[in-house]
Amino acid sequence: MERKPPIGRTNRRQYDPKHKNGHRQNNGPLSRLHRTRKGTYNSKYTTGKIMCLYPKLVRNPRYTETSKNGGNIPPVHDERVLYVPYSCGNCMECRKQNARQWQVRLMEDIKVNKEVMMITLTFSNESYSELYHKIIIENMKLEDGDYLIDNLIATQATRYFLERWRKKHKKSLRHWLVTELGHEGTENIHLHGLIWNKDYRLIEKLWQYGYVWPGSYVNMRTVNYIVKYVNKADADHPTYKSIILTSAGIGASYINDSKLSQHNANKFNGTPCTLR
Repeated sequence: MERKPPIGRTNRRQYDPKHKNGHRQNNGPLSRLHRTRKGTYNSKYTTGKIMCLYPKLVRNPRYTETSKNGGNIPPVHDERVLYVPYSCGNCMECRKQNARQWQVRLMEDIKVNKEVMMITLTFSNESYSELYHKIIIENMKLEDGDYLIDNLIATQATRYFLERWRKKHKKSLRHWLVTELGHEGTENIHLHGLIWNKDYRLIEKLWQYGYVWPGSYVNMRTVNYIVKYVNKADADHPTYKSIILTSAGIGASYINDSKLSQHNANKFNGTPCTLR
């Protein structure tokens, strides 16, 4: 009786009833895969990197005249190195990669800076209309229905909010915010994110554009929730792309002095530069 291949096998191995184990090794490109300790596969056929869907080719700065090289351009042994691929930053794959990077940075930051609160900042119809007309007057080229207006409204409102905060506290408010369009009612733009201050009443008082909804805690689930808006596919607004409004240095604590010294020490001696 002919043996049947077990259920759940992948195409890395093919069934062969004449083989003593019932299988023979696939000689195709997938047979070159090497299993790592984590159970994933790495080879020149599966790089594991996020690939931009619409990459651009830009001139390699290494082979251009700059003040750093003093006009001494190194010899070009292969013309293919004159141009390097550059991510577009707008396709879904680029946005996924951006979301993953922010996920890591935010997770590392909240481990050190624990005085942080999840927040949602909204706009009332009156505030939205006031900011809308002001932006239209300042940017005559914009037209009604342009999603760029919504992002400019969020940017302008956040700037005014931070100015009021600095005026009161003599320093800026650490923040990470991402925009989203509403899906019910007015569909006004609003912001999700983190603010490194737990004084909800003061934040509500200085925001002045609409309701402020605070979160009860901040952890890994909170970070995963807010970064999803970086690359969220919006069926109601398919051409809308969210923007991030953030303070500088989010996640900088991950590379402390000891890890940076380890990185520099391993940089030129052939040791893999891994930060643990």
